[in-house]
Amino acid sequence: MIEFWQIPFIIAFVITGTVTIFYLRNQHREKLELINKGESILHQDALQQMKFRTLSKGIISISLALGIFIAHLLETYTALIPIVSYISMILLFFGIGSLVFYYIVKNK
Repeated sequence: MIEFWQIPFIIAFVITGTVTIFYLRNQHREKLELINKGESILHQDALQQMKFRTLSKGIISISLALGIFIAHLLETYTALIPIVSYISMILLFFGIGSLVFYYIVKNK
């Protein structure tokens, strides 16, 4: 049995699902129209953006891995509190990775 307090959650879920379905259906129809016209779904600009997104994810992942590794070394060989070393190194290397990506993209 549905209680009164559950009704707003059910309504929100149904509305969100309906909007999502219509949005995805509309995108699918647009892509099918482009395919039927013989046009490419991916434009050159979209491919360039995908390359940059992949590059940024790779640089950020490598820098975060280095941050975790350095934090582990700091935790093992110093008297720092472990949570402080992990948070500070992850944030530091995330920033360094973001700056490296920015300078790579800026120079292209």
